[in-house]
Amino acid sequence: MSDDVWSWLDSLKAFGYNPSLDNTAILLGRLDMPQHSFPAVHVAGSNGKGTCCAILANSFTLSGKCTGLFTSPHLISVNERIRIDGSPISDMLFEDCLKQIQEVCNTEPIVYPTFYEATFLVAMLAFRDQGVERAVVETGLGGRWDATRLVDADCCILTDISLEHTEILGETLAEIAEEKAAIVRQGRPVIATWPYDNSVRKVIERAVRDHDKAWWWRGDRRNAFKFSEAVKAFRPLSNKKWYDGWMPYQQEAAMLARAALRAMGWRLAYDEVDRAITHTNWPGRMQWVEVDEIPILLDCAHNPSGMARACEQIRFQKSRDMAPMPGVIVMGCTVQKDIGNLLQPLVELIVEGKIGHIYVTQPPEGRKAAVDCEVLANELREQGTDAEITAIESIEVALSAAKEKAVELDSDLPQPILCIGSIYLIGDVLKIIDQEEEMDFQNILIPPTGEDGIDPIA
Repeated sequence: MSDDVWSWLDSLKAFGYNPSLDNTAILLGRLDMPQHSFPAVHVAGSNGKGTCCAILANSFTLSGKCTGLFTSPHLISVNERIRIDGSPISDMLFEDCLKQIQEVCNTEPIVYPTFYEATFLVAMLAFRDQGVERAVVETGLGGRWDATRLVDADCCILTDISLEHTEILGETLAEIAEEKAAIVRQGRPVIATWPYDNSVRKVIERAVRDHDKAWWWRGDRRNAFKFSEAVKAFRPLSNKKWYDGWMPYQQEAAMLARAALRAMGWRLAYDEVDRAITHTNWPGRMQWVEVDEIPILLDCAHNPSGMARACEQIRFQKSRDMAPMPGVIVMGCTVQKDIGNLLQPLVELIVEGKIGHIYVTQPPEGRKAAVDCEVLANELREQGTDAEITAIESIEVALSAAKEKAVELDSDLPQPILCIGSIYLIGDVLKIIDQEEEMDFQNILIPPTGEDGIDPIA
């Protein structure tokens, strides 16, 4: 690999966040508008958008379409942000695209993208180069000023919206919703998760001019309804066993994907959603792995609503005997507006699950600074848990200590470890596991046929 071009990409991190589409638009023009070579589904939201994107992309692939997927951030390597039919693009293709971008950046007048914008440009070039027929594109931050807003979207999806990145997106749910709803393309289908906050609902409804092209997806009704019909009287189904007030977010993401495909009229991909769910491997999101015969659950619950959903799902699965309650926790997070709101659901799980051992660690620096592990440990202690809390700065040492404790608690059946918090924490844990176990975490589509031609999951 050429160190120069990769060093150049790394240097772009210094530009941070750019609240403008101008630089990306200029560079796309100089690259002959690669984003117009394929239609895209554009997805924004606070939680669940990555899972929704993965299921959507795999549904298109399984239906026979060459499909590109752009997501962020990455867990192990930057190539993960750009996948074609489930697999990250090669270093060679990534580098070739970077060289093209670097060249047009240096054309007068000189324009430089941010690191994130550069990866988006690589995705657009790679998709065009590889003949992608359909793309699924996840926003990075917000929506209004996100580079992904420049894709040719024929459908937009808004997942659950919660308080996040308030220093950039706004102090209230309504302000954040307004930024994310800016991805709406007038005259194209819009699918939005039903918000129980009236101010959020009004913001999204105002963002869409044609309410015949927009649907609310409602988990409580297990269906999508046009904006104009969503508040009409509803006759419950006689058999409500399918819904008891809560559902795993993977199931919710799949239903949202299915609703979008139906609105778009993509019958072949719609028919593949169930198979896509089975064959989707979305790393770091309620992901179970086994290391040294110790079960480990990984989840990137990096904001309060994400933490609440993750803890609800752990509790739900334990109550249904679908998965065990963790016995040990490894936790680390980035700076939060209110750290207490992030920790509260986890503390409730610790108390209810009688989890006695927590290792607090420190994720590497990313877009946001990490919370010092000693500070985080003290915050947890102040929440009133009786668990033994140990602060260890090194993620590798913390994970090793957690594994030792899991075996110490039960040598015959080691206690499960929950690794939860920052995306950067989970990324480092996956790197450590990958080095030890040589697992493939980066291909999100489990091959639908094995060597013998038989579906290995069916």
